[in-house]
Amino acid sequence: MIKISLIFFFILSVAGTTLVLAQVTNASSLPQVVTAEQPFIITDHLKQTIRTLVDNGTNAAVVVGLVDANGTQFFGYGKTSNATNATTVNEDTLFDIASITKTFTNTLLADMVIRGEVNLDDPVENYLPDTVKVPEYNGSKITLQDLATHTSGLPDLPPNLHVNITTYPDLYPNYTEENLYQALSNITLTTAPGSHFQYSDMGMALLGQALSLKAGMPYEQLVIDRILDVLGMNSTRITLSDNPTLLSRLALGHVNGTEIPITNVSFINPPPLAPAGSLHSSASDMVKYLSANTGLIKTSLEEAMQDSHSIRLYTNWSAGPYDVYVGLGWLSTTNFGSQIIWHNGEVVGYNSFAGFNPATQRGVVVLSSTMPYDIDVANIGFGPLYELSKSVWSLLISK
Repeated sequence: MIKISLIFFFILSVAGTTLVLAQVTNASSLPQVVTAEQPFIITDHLKQTIRTLVDNGTNAAVVVGLVDANGTQFFGYGKTSNATNATTVNEDTLFDIASITKTFTNTLLADMVIRGEVNLDDPVENYLPDTVKVPEYNGSKITLQDLATHTSGLPDLPPNLHVNITTYPDLYPNYTEENLYQALSNITLTTAPGSHFQYSDMGMALLGQALSLKAGMPYEQLVIDRILDVLGMNSTRITLSDNPTLLSRLALGHVNGTEIPITNVSFINPPPLAPAGSLHSSASDMVKYLSANTGLIKTSLEEAMQDSHSIRLYTNWSAGPYDVYVGLGWLSTTNFGSQIIWHNGEVVGYNSFAGFNPATQRGVVVLSSTMPYDIDVANIGFGPLYELSKSVWSLLISK
């Protein structure tokens, strides 16, 4: 995930953890989360928290969606854009969900394993063009599971992916699949694959590319055919330029209160990195996704989704009493009494959170059309660290 201001452009190597861990001093300093029986509703307090954040000069918008066995609830505040005829955001408004895309990539992986098309311990080089050199460490090869769990040893972003501020917000103009392969071939691993957690957009992009090549279709079409169509997620897509209806429902992103022009919404991530973070979605579609992941609705993807949730490695990220683990793409924050399975997203102009409690089958999605330093949605999953995250955690882990 990338944090960018209009004046200074800089890249963080992990998904929002610098911001979070800097706030945590010890467990006793964390807000306490209600664990007694509590109605699972979008509370007046949560609504007012969102109103206050949006009205604090962000010019942005937030939509919250809740889902449990009793159904769905939504709350939206703010406008889709600064235009005079802009509408108030709602459950059908689209946002860029950025790195939440990684959970879709890993659902594809788990499903393809079940179908017998790939194996988790297959070297990724088996599915890339023969001309691509994949780095090894003392003979240890990078596997599909290594990419899925961020243990490949690859850097967060390709070394040859250079930010071009003159083309903002198209920060990576003309970055191609060939450029990605060239970057891969020139990397030297410093740790054995599978041994060390290091968040990597590059690794997730390669995973999606490998699955796409194996299936014989573009990544976006693979997601549509095997996940989105199955779940009826008709408002979730990477490409919006060929769908005027979806494009008209997009909430425009903001950086420091400045709106990103709609003509540039396709350029936030270069196509080779799409499997790491390029989907747009709505709260309505995302609660369908969470419903399937929690088992509230039964689909052909249930086994794959459950496999993707399973904890596989400790990330070395902690927030007070909670530790963060990784499955296939999904993150789990737990004190082994309470657990939230989640992922976040952050890209130029947007940040988001989608998470659920597997024990209670409660899910929450929060989508925002601005950056975390204005409205911090992306860091909700790390723990009850601030007012918005405390409200969401109270909903998810209450009895």
